[in-house]
Amino acid sequence: YLLVLAGGLVRITGAGLACPDWPLCHGRIVPPLEGLVLIEYGHRLLAAAVSVLVLATALSAWRVRAAVPRAGRLAVLVLALLAAQIVLGGVTVKLRLTPGLVATHLGVAMLLLGAVVAQAANALRPAADPVFAPPGFRRLAAAAAAATFVMILIGGYVGSSAAAVACPSLPLCRGGTLLPPDAPAHVHMLHRFWALIVAVLVVWTAAAATRLGVRRLAIAAHLALLGVVVQVAAGVLNVALRLTPAVQGLHLGLAAALFAALVILTTLAIPVPETVTASPMGDGAPRAGARSRRPLPTIAGGSIDEPADGLAWPDAAPRTALGRTAETARDYLALMKPRIILLLLITTITTMIVASPHHLPVAALLLTVLGGTLAAGSANAFNMYVDRDIDAIMRRTCLRPVPAGRVRPSQALVFGAVTGALSVGVMAVGVNLLAAALSTAGILFYVGVYTLWLKRATPHNIVIGGAAGAVPPLVGWAAATGRVEAPALVLFAIVFLWTPPHFWALALGKADDYRAAGVPMLPVVRGERETRRQIFLYSLVLTAATLALYVPLHALGPIYAAAAAVLDAVFVVLAWAVLAGRRPGLEMALFGYSILYLGLLFTAMVIDKLVR
Repeated sequence: YLLVLAGGLVRITGAGLACPDWPLCHGRIVPPLEGLVLIEYGHRLLAAAVSVLVLATALSAWRVRAAVPRAGRLAVLVLALLAAQIVLGGVTVKLRLTPGLVATHLGVAMLLLGAVVAQAANALRPAADPVFAPPGFRRLAAAAAAATFVMILIGGYVGSSAAAVACPSLPLCRGGTLLPPDAPAHVHMLHRFWALIVAVLVVWTAAAATRLGVRRLAIAAHLALLGVVVQVAAGVLNVALRLTPAVQGLHLGLAAALFAALVILTTLAIPVPETVTASPMGDGAPRAGARSRRPLPTIAGGSIDEPADGLAWPDAAPRTALGRTAETARDYLALMKPRIILLLLITTITTMIVASPHHLPVAALLLTVLGGTLAAGSANAFNMYVDRDIDAIMRRTCLRPVPAGRVRPSQALVFGAVTGALSVGVMAVGVNLLAAALSTAGILFYVGVYTLWLKRATPHNIVIGGAAGAVPPLVGWAAATGRVEAPALVLFAIVFLWTPPHFWALALGKADDYRAAGVPMLPVVRGERETRRQIFLYSLVLTAATLALYVPLHALGPIYAAAAAVLDAVFVVLAWAVLAGRRPGLEMALFGYSILYLGLLFTAMVIDKLVR
């Protein structure tokens, strides 16, 4: 938290380029400690101290991962975010503090803060924590935390660009204009509007926590409520006092504290797994509350592999109209499969930055994200409509909105059609016609070719159908440049080749469900041995495709090549271990790593492109 505040001080005082090189400062390990150099160098020293503490904590967490639920996963997440933040810090200095990079640097810092806070809250919980929060409350708290993170990202961009002074009046912009025509004013007003959304979500969360009657959840929620009230006041002061440095620092500090409080609330609301495993000391004694593995969301074929929580069926309908509206909204959001959409958007956004690293309009990026979200949500809603019969059979999917009866099939069909039409409109009007055509083709292929035809007809369903999940890089490249070039086709090929080993790793452990539903997945039709062999072969071909961006295309440089080589090596080693079948559970380890792999690979592309 102190490191976040120190980073804010660097930005507010303009000390970001007081050390114009990195990792040294003016070519020296210890520069003259005076003026702005002292502020920037102090920030770097504090970052080094935080790095040491994070490493020590991760090592400790890894040692007790068998006894402390989620300790190992959180440790890996924290280390990955730390590495990304260190690289981003250097890139931000080398590229002279562009507003987009400054906002990204702040965003990763907040993610790192959130991960460390979650790690601490998770470590301090009792081994058998009796606290149980309904899934709806957990989703609400997580939504409030996510909205706060987005608000901080927008605020970081506003504070480091001309948008900071674009609207000097309150509550509207420039004496009553709702939305002036210039882009800086748009961004500034977007920040204000988003702050209102955050305030509504936090108030809603605090009210829900109060009704639950769980003391620690109520305390965390009320702290968040206090934080949002003070944060809004600080935002008003920021405008009224014309960005006084002290108020700017207070504004950032309160935003970070609000985000941390919501992360704590979300972490405490997650139930402790009840699976009992062997003692990490090897004495054979069981440990209560040890971690239980749960499948992660997958990018393609989501209708039969995205896990559904085993929820208690509600005794009665929500008592208030607001509660009923919230539950209906959550059901329609579930139709879109937001966890699957997230990975699709990562490949889209990173591709846009790779295609146009220094001249990417913010408006084009936001509209592409909106259009892509609507397009993927439309395809997933159609998928749930078509697959409602097999969803009702399979354990992981029987509680989805359509098979559970919370949304009628006709409503899911209409929702898919409406979101699809909106996605075409947003892409065609707000981005360009090529991006709109590619996005629409993705919907049609996923629904018409994969869902209606291949899925129930052939074990090659996920191979051919994976093309739908590989469309987002093409959309991103077209949105950024107005055309599709050779690197975009390679990005398409990477996601296309990644999908089969990613999905089959999950399918190995779920063959019984597929067999019961009559879905001819590869493990059901060809057996486990052939599936493991195919996973390994695809991992080798995937490696070749990722390295093609370096040689022979030369679209990316040595930073990407080094990162890709390391990520590919881990992927191939895990695939070989799955083929050898030496230890149970390796399939899910490969499945989980494959998601991390794709995100890190595309992130490495962005870093390489921005540094060059």
